[in-house]
Amino acid sequence: MNTTQATLAAVLLAVGVHTHLIAAPAKETGAAADPDHARLVAARKTTLELPEIAAAEQQAKADRALTTKAYAEYKMARKRSNDSEAAYRKAYDEALGKVDPAAPALQEKERAAFRERMLKSRTAKKGGAKKPAAKDDEADDEPASDEKDAE
Repeated sequence: MNTTQATLAAVLLAVGVHTHLIAAPAKETGAAADPDHARLVAARKTTLELPEIAAAEQQAKADRALTTKAYAEYKMARKRSNDSEAAYRKAYDEALGKVDPAAPALQEKERAAFRERMLKSRTAKKGGAKKPAAKDDEADDEPASDEKDAE
């Protein structure tokens, strides 16, 4: 038996703990034969009992609860926002169609052209079409200084 466990057992016997409570630490002795592990477990238990650690743990629990609540509120607000945005878009498209029956078709045509430009831009960007940084900086600096001189 380890000296810490022996001391604990002696204290528990002196206090008058029943025998079934003494048997529980004895079972752990077989599994925790490693003295380093037992020392670590004891240090962890002692650390958890420190008032500043207990206060920090309670604060962490409270903050986690607030975070969970805030996240749930955020999700609900985001859903309301998305729903109202969708309702706005639907009402706008319907009203646009009433004002000018050809407008929705023109709007869809513009959206398709925009999507196509964005796709081309992305593929050009991914394709490695990078401009040399030094040339861009010099080219950008020169007109700016000319403009300042002109003013």
